[in-house]
Amino acid sequence: MSIFKKITYHDLREEVLALRLPLVIGRADETARLSRIVGRRINNNVLIVGPEGIGKTALVYGWIRQISQRAQYQSLAFVQLDTEHLHALDDSDASEEQYAEALARIPASVLFIDDFGREVYRNTNLVQRIYRLYKNLLKERNVRLVFTLQPHEYAWLEREHPAFVHLFETVVLKNQTAHAHARILARALPRLNVHHHIIVPDASLQEIISYAERYPLLGQLPQSAIALLDEALSYSASEKQTMLTQDAIASVVEMKTGVPKTRLTQGDLQDMKDLEDNLNKRIINQEGAIKKIATTLQRARLGLRNPNRPLGSFLLLGPSGVGKTETAKCVAEILFGRSESFIRFDMSEFQQDHTVQRLIGAPAGYVGYEEGGALTNALRKEPYSLILLDEIEKAHPKIFDLFLQVLDDGRLTSGQNETVDARNAIIMATSNAVVTEIIQEYAVERGDGNDELFMTEKILPALTRTFRLEFLNRFDNIVLFKPLTVSALGHIAQLEIKKIEKRLEKHRVRFEIEPAAIESHVQRMADPRFGARPIKRFIEETCETLLVQSLLDTNA
Repeated sequence: MSIFKKITYHDLREEVLALRLPLVIGRADETARLSRIVGRRINNNVLIVGPEGIGKTALVYGWIRQISQRAQYQSLAFVQLDTEHLHALDDSDASEEQYAEALARIPASVLFIDDFGREVYRNTNLVQRIYRLYKNLLKERNVRLVFTLQPHEYAWLEREHPAFVHLFETVVLKNQTAHAHARILARALPRLNVHHHIIVPDASLQEIISYAERYPLLGQLPQSAIALLDEALSYSASEKQTMLTQDAIASVVEMKTGVPKTRLTQGDLQDMKDLEDNLNKRIINQEGAIKKIATTLQRARLGLRNPNRPLGSFLLLGPSGVGKTETAKCVAEILFGRSESFIRFDMSEFQQDHTVQRLIGAPAGYVGYEEGGALTNALRKEPYSLILLDEIEKAHPKIFDLFLQVLDDGRLTSGQNETVDARNAIIMATSNAVVTEIIQEYAVERGDGNDELFMTEKILPALTRTFRLEFLNRFDNIVLFKPLTVSALGHIAQLEIKKIEKRLEKHRVRFEIEPAAIESHVQRMADPRFGARPIKRFIEETCETLLVQSLLDTNA
């Protein structure tokens, strides 16, 4: 009995003749490099590396379809082996030597093993066996091995078995352009639409790609866009619609991501236009600070700023409780529409030099290497997000060095040596480093928090005692939040009452609190060091007490 009896293989040349292999769209550089590698006399084996769904298998199939008809490849066999053959020795009586000898008799060919990385990453003892079995083939000029892996699998293999990796050339797949993804969707459309017969405008395909780019939760392009198109067609058919509309696509995205449909279909430019007004409705008495933030983000959205930096980066200065963190939350909600898009780091937890690894991940060989870093993982999962670095002055100086790269280049290198894109993120850092100077300046109600002379003469010299000047210069704006006035605290108290009433709608509760009583308590508790927090606690305690008493009286 042949030791290959239990091995499943596919003759890809037959698949080409039957027109069952796809055309490769884009990837001209990658297919050209594959052809150059297999044409070499040495090291003509290939590892194709890319995240799941980026098109590694489609690249190999499309490339084989391209080259199989060329004269110089007519004598070459194209064979795909299933990964089960890697375990064949476990179920056969053949020795490794017999298996290796049988492999050595394989004629001139390209041997393709898909998901090779997943198999060896799950079964780490396989690598040494594969090396023993394939070492002759790896050095054989007439047989080329093509394996696919995901980045973390490749990183593990390179770290644990460098000698094996050095026998291969590596082709790394990166995301293609939106135009290429649109062509891929157009190619997939007839197959997906064969039973639905839905009319699909080009604008709908562009809309799908836009959502797939904006929400990585949907998966990796182009696979995520194909899956979204497939479900949107099915949704339209189930709703008896004859055309794929923006509303249908948004409904599917809402179900898959949790982002409200009203947020998805609302125009980004309208959000930007109304950003300052909407923020001022929720952030009281900080008009100057809000104007700086809104103007910077509007310029970025209109493409007037360096596209290789984050959408905006701000250092927010001011006493506690004046609206710095609340501003960050509001910006994230208005622009990104998901609670997951607001990512907060308490920088007091990063006071030691080794804690930088918690943000970017441990380097190869260290405990926790596979887990990645909190910041790099967050940016990879939610590239459209607001990163808040709370009380950044408490962080170790190595953390500042890390953010020099983020603020200047819009990217971050993880412990796994992968580049994470931060160009679609907003970076906000808060600091209490100059609270004393700000409180003294605004002890008398004056100004709007944007006094440039005050910034130059007092704030910057004070900040340079805590931060290096090169770090401060990386921010788009240093924004001052001034202490809250008594009238502003009264306004905040009224807003807090409305929030509590909304939370307690099921009890059908409205609170009647005398304005004079509120004003009296606000004046007594007003302290520029603590901002609105004592007022919020007072309102919560007062309203909760009134509610409890009312419920007890009702049920007595």
